[in-house]
Amino acid sequence: MNNVSVFVLSALQKKYSIDESVDVFSLNYVESGYVDSLGIIQFVCEIEDEFGITFSDEEISSSSFHIVGELINLIESKLKEN
Repeated sequence: MNNVSVFVLSALQKKYSIDESVDVFSLNYVESGYVDSLGIIQFVCEIEDEFGITFSDEEISSSSFHIVGELINLIESKLKEN
């Protein structure tokens, strides 16, 4: 697992552990309760601070942003852009 994956999964598991039987890369972390609607702001800020990137409002509001694997891909593509 790369640094982005490790960071995202660690941040998601601050309150609750993700069961090993779950396919984390297809997990919708909002619907599954790992981050609530208020916590998403803090989660986004943590990611932006850690990796020195910024998400647009459009990216954050996209349903794919709530899927762990899609979020990791988005972060990695932003890192390549920088």
